[in-house]
Amino acid sequence: MGEKMDEKLGTSLKNTSYYAILITLVLSGFTATIVSMLSGLLLIDIGETFNVTVGVAGQMCTFSFIIAIIFALLMSMFSIKYNHKILLQVGLFAYAVTAIGCYLAPNFVIMVAAFSLSGIGYALATTMIFTLTELLPQEKRGEAIGFIIAGMSGSYLIGALVVPFLQSIGGWRFTFIGYLLPSSVLALILTTIAIPRISSSPDNKGQIKLGEGFKAIFSNRSAFSSLLGYLLAIATWQAYLTYFASFFRSQFLTSIGETSIIILFGATLYTLGSAISSRIAKRVGRKPLVAVSILVVSIMIMILAYSPIFVLAFGLQCIICLSMGMMDASSTSLIIEQLPLYAGIMMSLQRAVTQTGGSIGSGLGGAILTLSNYSTMFTILGVFGITSAVVFYWFTVDKSS
Repeated sequence: MGEKMDEKLGTSLKNTSYYAILITLVLSGFTATIVSMLSGLLLIDIGETFNVTVGVAGQMCTFSFIIAIIFALLMSMFSIKYNHKILLQVGLFAYAVTAIGCYLAPNFVIMVAAFSLSGIGYALATTMIFTLTELLPQEKRGEAIGFIIAGMSGSYLIGALVVPFLQSIGGWRFTFIGYLLPSSVLALILTTIAIPRISSSPDNKGQIKLGEGFKAIFSNRSAFSSLLGYLLAIATWQAYLTYFASFFRSQFLTSIGETSIIILFGATLYTLGSAISSRIAKRVGRKPLVAVSILVVSIMIMILAYSPIFVLAFGLQCIICLSMGMMDASSTSLIIEQLPLYAGIMMSLQRAVTQTGGSIGSGLGGAILTLSNYSTMFTILGVFGITSAVVFYWFTVDKSS
């Protein structure tokens, strides 16, 4: 069965350039993270437009997260029944509708409804982006995943430059129509042209059953542990990602402009870490790279929490972002190859785990911060990351080694 699949994929790649597929998947990943970047930068402006507090405005993100979790779980079924190319196209189309809906929203209720569609886009698009790396030669998949995740963080880099310019032209609404819409439409066009329809693996469709897939995944210690380890890692990362800017502003009294520069440095290093992860993994192995990277991230976060000077904190921030970029790319590559027959189900579960871990990290982090302080919060969430490193190192198996 595996040989048949490789032959069919090889035939597909004769007619479709490897680089065309890679560029399409990278741009799709870039598109998938624009919404979260826009909401982070423009939440205050959106709240002022609709006369609601920042906390209330932030609930549109909550609804989007909930919908993303639901559809990520549904993707376990969709990935078996429907063509992967079509699922990616539907996800990208959902982003286009989100852009138009947010631009035209006459009131906050419509804004929430339009923004929530991005949850569908995230679940469908990101699951299929990584699943479709099966179209690429196996020796190139790790490198491709690194580039895809680098593309995802790249939306923050470009957005930091583009969004203020677009906002100055037409306000926050114009950023959706001027940044998110062109990216989603272009990705949709490239997907239609570059991704072969055989990506749905028709020969395997009739042999794969959803219940058997879940049973295989949750009864396989390595596959289950990889998802658990990833959840703990994302909880740590999301807590840091959500609150590190406010930590720098309150602890070291950095201005918004100075904090933006810190974010740019972090995004650049995260992108670099993602891009180089496959090369490092080839030398040290993916599993050790994942475990060591998240261990470094966790320890550095815990040390940063007690940093007395800005220079030290900034240096630790750079190490954290570089290491997390390597961890995210290499762990995704490790997870998707745990059970190749159920790759679609594995990636849908990983997307659900991403949203769940993110919710735990930001929610628990906020609760701890309310009751205590940044030091306590980063220390507790750092323990999550250390536990993740242990789970990855001792309980997962790298199929490529």
